[in-house]
Amino acid sequence: MNDTLYHYIDPGFSHTEVSNYTLLLLLSANDFSLAIMHKQKLMVWRKTAPLSEFTQPGEVQEVLGFGYDEVITGLLSPHFTLVPNSLFEKDSIASVAYFLDVHATDRVFAQRLDADNQIVFKTGDLITNAAARFDLDKIWFGATGWIQAITNNQPSAQHLYLNLNADLFEVAYFKHGKLHLYNTFEFTHEDELAYYTVFVCQQLKLDMREMNIVLSGNIANGDNRYHSILSNIFKAVELNTIAVAEIPDSLPKHQLLALTALPLCASLADA
Repeated sequence: MNDTLYHYIDPGFSHTEVSNYTLLLLLSANDFSLAIMHKQKLMVWRKTAPLSEFTQPGEVQEVLGFGYDEVITGLLSPHFTLVPNSLFEKDSIASVAYFLDVHATDRVFAQRLDADNQIVFKTGDLITNAAARFDLDKIWFGATGWIQAITNNQPSAQHLYLNLNADLFEVAYFKHGKLHLYNTFEFTHEDELAYYTVFVCQQLKLDMREMNIVLSGNIANGDNRYHSILSNIFKAVELNTIAVAEIPDSLPKHQLLALTALPLCASLADA
């Protein structure tokens, strides 16, 4: 393992113990990130890389090829629709997917997003083929673990949660402890992120002067662009401090939340 390609490798990591480890993968149409866990403890965190490296010869193939105890994959997709459990029927998946403009090369997934909602989403052939090298039954919508982690921490109606990825961000709002809204928006600049965040609050008729913005995802240490612009609009802006794994204090936990929360999806599968 080339140390320059990794944010973190635990001193106790051992190639001979990989059969006791879990590989976590988060894939988007453009890139992927990975972590290796031993139970709740973070063992390895690899720097985000282009999705093309996932199938090309190279160092990452060694890591992907280990004989892990389990592999859990999250797929990030902006093409989805939520259906309340009370309205969801398996026979209706095709009709729901029709509104996603599914092409011949797309794959459609339908699964639980949380205790109250199903999500139907599509992915293109590049991301699907990359994920298909592992168990398709262990593939989840990329935000599922992140949403579950927030739900487990009793979110209030005065908080709006944002998770930033390379070219889109996710927003979740909870009311009475349950998911009330989940959506994604493409953005290239902090001004666009602020614009869409304000748009969400306006649609939900929320008083922005009373709202706290909680950020996670692709925000480097010392990067205050988002805090600066959002704090002029909202009551407060903070980084997400929820931890679902044993992570060294030296690492930015907000960057790891969506990835390390993927094991929480298991509780939905068993429900």
